[in-house]
Amino acid sequence: MKQIPVFFEMIDRTAMILKPKQPFLDWLNAIDPEVPGNKQDNDYDVYLLPEFDEVNQMETWLKKNFDQFFCDQMNGWYTDESRWVKNRTIKMFKEWFDYSLHSMVLDTQEEDIEKI
Repeated sequence: MKQIPVFFEMIDRTAMILKPKQPFLDWLNAIDPEVPGNKQDNDYDVYLLPEFDEVNQMETWLKKNFDQFFCDQMNGWYTDESRWVKNRTIKMFKEWFDYSLHSMVLDTQEEDIEKI
C-alpha cells in the first residue's frame, strides 16, 4: 500500500535559534560559580519572530531588537537586573551569542499552538 505524503503547514513567523557563547557563560560563572550554565548540550532557545521573506530583513530587525533577547537570556538565570551586564550593544550581542535565522517555520502538529 502506497503511503500518502504528509505536507506541513507554514506558520506566519520566522525563527531564531540563540546559542550562548563563552562570554555569556563567563558572566554566569562570575556571578555564581555553582550555576550549571553550560549549554553545550545542544538544547538552545528558539524564538519566533515576525514573518520576514529574507534573512537580511531579519538581520535588520534584530539590530533594532537584539536587547530584548539579551535581557531574556540574562533573566533566564537572574531576575535581579542589577546583576545584568550594562551598556549592551549589537556587537556585544554577537560576541556573546551565536544565532541562526530561519524564514521557514513549519507546524508538524494538528493542534493549535498554545502560549503558556
